[in-house]
Amino acid sequence: MRMLCVVFAVLLLFSLATPGYGQPKGTCAGYCSHLCAKRDEWTFSQSCGKMYCCIPPPKKGK
Repeated sequence: MRMLCVVFAVLLLFSLATPGYGQPKGTCAGYCSHLCAKRDEWTFSQSCGKMYCCIPPPKKGK
């Protein structure tokens, strides 16, 4: 029984250590779409609902 509790505690700690866990999704800094362009970075955002938040790469200035 103790071994089962230890295994459960370890799994719980690993699940809490995953990146992005518990962080608010916030608003999208790019545009919402069902499909992002190849060069865009994508993430999830509350403002996009079930779509992706696509963030285009920064433009190079002169």
